[in-house]
Amino acid sequence: MSKIDTVIFDLDQTLLDKEQSLINFAKYQYERFSLHAFIVDKHEFIEKFTQLNNILMPKEDVYNELIDFFKIENALFTPLLDDLNHNFHKYSIGFPGLHEMLLSLKQSGYKLGMITNGREFYQRNKVIALGIMELFDDIVISGAVNLRKPDHAIFQLSLCNLSSSAAKSVFVGDNLKADIIPANEMGMRTILKSNDSTFSYPDAICNDLLEIHAIIDRFSEWE
Repeated sequence: MSKIDTVIFDLDQTLLDKEQSLINFAKYQYERFSLHAFIVDKHEFIEKFTQLNNILMPKEDVYNELIDFFKIENALFTPLLDDLNHNFHKYSIGFPGLHEMLLSLKQSGYKLGMITNGREFYQRNKVIALGIMELFDDIVISGAVNLRKPDHAIFQLSLCNLSSSAAKSVFVGDNLKADIIPANEMGMRTILKSNDSTFSYPDAICNDLLEIHAIIDRFSEWE
């Protein structure tokens, strides 16, 4: 393999702490719409909201299920959904070390890319809210290109946009099926964002973003 010059990231649960962001937003939405008036337990709502948003399903279906499950007034469907679309990004937070890690890679001359599945405006607003948009040379969002991970085509599009090759790239993600396996199949080095060290498929595993730069440097040293 060639010397690494490109690092491509997933977004949700890799750079963005999706779980905590969902909890933050659910707390806010519970209070804003006074859901206690429907005899809805706050902790139960937060748990259900988070659970449904971790399933691959349209946001309309998420709120239909929440309304049915908690017997919330149907008239709140559109206001709740619109509120999510317009305000979720305000409650998004990154994992510790996010900015330091990206700045360190950028200053070392690595090209930075991102591939994320989701709606274009929704994902882009989260990236902007995290304050990392300007650090990336390219961002590919599935909703904007009609391709989704794990399709190899979306990885190839990112590599093309970055004028790089799989042999010179590292992919960092949290999902084996969507991130690690397809990137590895294409010849990219892979880092799994996880605290479970039992996986054998990735080239490296770490749960601390601040460790990523050193791992990538080691990939080049091994050549």
